[in-house]
Amino acid sequence: MTCQEAFRAIARGCLDDLAANQQATCEGDPEALHQMRIALTRLRTARSFFSSFIPSSEWSNVKGELKWLNKHLSRARDLDVTIARLLSADDKSPKQSLGRAWRKTWSTSHRKLSLTLRSKRYRMLLRDMSIWIENGKKSSATPQSSTSLATYSARRLDRWHKKLIKKSRAFENMNSSQRHRLRIKAKRLRYILETIESLLPSQSLGKIQELLKSLRKIQKLLGHLNDAEQGHAIAATFVKPTHDNGKRWRSLFPAGQKSSKRTIKAAALILRQMAELKPF
Repeated sequence: MTCQEAFRAIARGCLDDLAANQQATCEGDPEALHQMRIALTRLRTARSFFSSFIPSSEWSNVKGELKWLNKHLSRARDLDVTIARLLSADDKSPKQSLGRAWRKTWSTSHRKLSLTLRSKRYRMLLRDMSIWIENGKKSSATPQSSTSLATYSARRLDRWHKKLIKKSRAFENMNSSQRHRLRIKAKRLRYILETIESLLPSQSLGKIQELLKSLRKIQKLLGHLNDAEQGHAIAATFVKPTHDNGKRWRSLFPAGQKSSKRTIKAAALILRQMAELKPF
């Protein structure tokens, strides 16, 4: 299998996942929506990973449309996560203060998403993506054109791993935006590694599994921090907390508090351990 063939196989799978979860997402299923977002992220990650073999001119034709789709999916998904967290809280006060506001916001967001996924623009996007995947032009010859898939993947993964470690050196001093960007890099490395893991040398399997385990932990920890940040922003659009319930409200999304500090310390430790791995 060539690098271009590998990309096409991955991309087909991502489109299949989008199609398989479309109907349930339109019906308000939060897990189906989550799977659509994952499929879209995996598709964009695969394109970035195999960018040396994909003409940039062709990618530019679909990049904007994928960004458009991601915006709609992300908004609805962030609401799902925020509301699930509110409903699972022990304290009833913030739930009651939300009243009908969050239900209306959730319904509006998912109705817009449903219209998006049933729109002509979305159907054209899937059609154009399918045509591009199957009939896209081959990139011009480069020094990597004759490189085997296994060799290319190992080199590329090594580069992504080193970039992630370099970016994480000042992790404990990062602001929320910087942590979010680092989380995206960790997520991309995890997704592509899970996809092409079987192509890598068997002698590296142990360290690769260790790296994957660490990446999943990092994604979960940084995801908690990101959910808290998003939760503050979204919850503020529902209702303004009063002086009396302010502490209870903030406890639902404890960004910047003790729990967040513990999360940051735990993530920093995992990142330091990852820096010692040499899986590729």
